[in-house]
Amino acid sequence: MTNQAMMHFKSQVFLILSEVPLGECIAYGELAKQAGFPGYARQVGYLMKNLPNDSKLPWFRVVNAQHKISFAENTDAYWKQRNHLEKEGWVIIGNKLMVNERSKK
Repeated sequence: MTNQAMMHFKSQVFLILSEVPLGECIAYGELAKQAGFPGYARQVGYLMKNLPNDSKLPWFRVVNAQHKISFAENTDAYWKQRNHLEKEGWVIIGNKLMVNERSKK
């Protein structure tokens, strides 16, 4: 991917991610597809992994296609993502997002 294409990919991913509503999640592959780059799920993961710690983007709303947190359980990154998601109403068992309690109301 050229630098220009990479910048376009990155800006599209960040734009789509910034519009994911509170209490909802999106899969890496779906985010790539909506950004116009189907098949680039791993690259989306790379972008999420390399966001600055002070980023305001809701990176924690990005999960894998099985609706699971991709970080290994009990790591700092896993707990950070899980805590964010639980604050938004998600019930999580292990690493699987089960239901959003707020969306049931």
